[in-house]
Amino acid sequence: MVELGHYSLVAAVFFCAYGMVASWIAAWKRNSLLFESARRALVANLVLVLTASVSLWTLLLTDNFRVEYVASYSSRAMPKVFKFAAFWGGQEGSLLLWALVLAVFAGLVVRQNRHEDRTFMSYVIFCLIGVSLFFACLLSFAANPFDILPRPPMDGRGLNPLLQNWYMITHPPTLFLGYVGLAVPFAFALGALISGRLDNTWIRLSRRWMLVAWIFLTLGFTLGGRWAYEELGWGGYWAWDPVENASFMPWLVVTAFLHSVMITEKKGMLKLWNFVLVIIAFELTIFGTFITRSGVISSVHSFALSSVGPLFASFLSISLGFALFWVFYRQEELRSEHRMTSFLSREASFVLNNWLLISICFAVFWGTVFPMVSEWVAGEKISVTAPFFNQVTWPLGLALLILTGVCPLIAWRQASLRNFWRNFPYPLAFGLVVGFALWIGGTRHWIALAFFSAAAFVTWTIGFEFYKGARARQSIRRTGFLTSLAELILTNKRRYGGYLIHAGVVMVFVGIVASSFFNVEGVFTVREGEQFQLGGYTLRFDGLSQRRDPEKEVVFARLAVLQNDRIVGHLFPQRFFYDKSEQPTTEVAIKPRLTEDLYVVLSGWDDTGSVSFHVFINPLVQLIWAGIGLMALTGLFVLFPDSRSARRSRATASSSADAAA
Repeated sequence: MVELGHYSLVAAVFFCAYGMVASWIAAWKRNSLLFESARRALVANLVLVLTASVSLWTLLLTDNFRVEYVASYSSRAMPKVFKFAAFWGGQEGSLLLWALVLAVFAGLVVRQNRHEDRTFMSYVIFCLIGVSLFFACLLSFAANPFDILPRPPMDGRGLNPLLQNWYMITHPPTLFLGYVGLAVPFAFALGALISGRLDNTWIRLSRRWMLVAWIFLTLGFTLGGRWAYEELGWGGYWAWDPVENASFMPWLVVTAFLHSVMITEKKGMLKLWNFVLVIIAFELTIFGTFITRSGVISSVHSFALSSVGPLFASFLSISLGFALFWVFYRQEELRSEHRMTSFLSREASFVLNNWLLISICFAVFWGTVFPMVSEWVAGEKISVTAPFFNQVTWPLGLALLILTGVCPLIAWRQASLRNFWRNFPYPLAFGLVVGFALWIGGTRHWIALAFFSAAAFVTWTIGFEFYKGARARQSIRRTGFLTSLAELILTNKRRYGGYLIHAGVVMVFVGIVASSFFNVEGVFTVREGEQFQLGGYTLRFDGLSQRRDPEKEVVFARLAVLQNDRIVGHLFPQRFFYDKSEQPTTEVAIKPRLTEDLYVVLSGWDDTGSVSFHVFINPLVQLIWAGIGLMALTGLFVLFPDSRSARRSRATASSSADAAA
């Protein structure tokens, strides 16, 4: 298996190199035979990378410790599910996962678009197989997962204790699916630029892939946030860590693209801008890998550092330079067909939306790279902490939230002030009433009041859009309101799916603001049988116990949770002491509710019988996970093509209903 895996990767290098040359010449000479040959080279790369991946999984599951990677990230006592997940637990394995996902996606692209223009597709293959060549070279010569140890140990070191949880199984591959998914729109964009096919074909082909990447990025950094929330024991879920930022930045750019592309489709505007957004999104994935793999910036989420950072920096420079060359070469052909006629229009709001998203992205980017820049300039690494990011992103986020509610109130091209103000009073009044009610109720933090008022404003506009559209369809189709509402959503997936995603965004904003400004915490030291209070909870310490697992010692506390002198639950916060690690890990205990989470950390104990707990009450955290779930599920709903009946229904009734609305 070792030799099979290694030589498969080496062979992949040669097939990718050949595929790049063949695809370029096929496009240049319009040679059908070379085009088919390039396609087969791409398929061969898929087979070879899959063979290498299966080989590594086999080595991990069979405890072959003569392989350095297996000895570093697996052990005999590890459960098989974590041995399987150890595939992406280290540097070499995670790069192989990237190469595998990319090969699968490239194969799907070629299969789905086999009837597209061959010149255009030849350049798309050139770009996809070029990125594959980079990863094949990395795996073959710089980060080989099949390196052999001269003296194999009897047992391996195992995964980092922090990674031995169920989020390790889901978070990295989900995030990689988002990262690698952006290589496909990047290839479509470059294919359009190089071939000169600058109509909306590349947008049609790439939009669905951008949505796929957006869904997986959303789920990926959310699962990472859940991991931090449940495993690190600090009471939070987002700390503006470089790895968190590396996944958040491309998500912001992809979100901007999914909005701006609507203007291009409807008005023929922002053509150049869309190409730039796709390029930035892809390059940010490479940049994020560079800063987290090179070790130039430290992160609590980074567990795989090596010397491949400079290679990623080189690839970033080459790919970015190549892409920007073609953007500048085609810039005259990418001029907008129309100009912005009014700042009071939906397209203007979309442009402002893009600038806000990119501004947040730039702020996050600058805060992330500042330690590296300060070290280069001043010789001292100055860290940028959460207060900087919060101070910059809070006002931009508020503006973005308000804009989410303003956009449905205005029309395409130009809206009259009269119509605008006719639609504006009710949602504005609702937002102000909610804010005033919260102020009367004792909320005094102006940032929280502003966000809650804005959230109420947006909720009204979204709800009214559904109500208005359903009533219009009801009057035309003569059906019940709920039936009309369901038909409205099914026949207008992009529009009303977008509104549902915005509803999820509102839920996330409310949850973040509530948990950031209204959480309470306390540290308590008690003996067995004693009680302590925080908020509306009384916790009784019923004792400390321990047990032995195959690879660790577990110490856990027993806590009874009381409200109004009645037991409403039990919590068991834990500390893990792994045999192969000197650093203990924390397993927090959480009692989740829709309104708040009771979050308990076992901090420590002494020989006198005193035990310390760090307790948090985090309001509306569950609303964050529910909002992101709604965003992801709605994204999947929009992703699937409409049924034939839905398309017929849209053709006959949707336009009339929208006009009536």
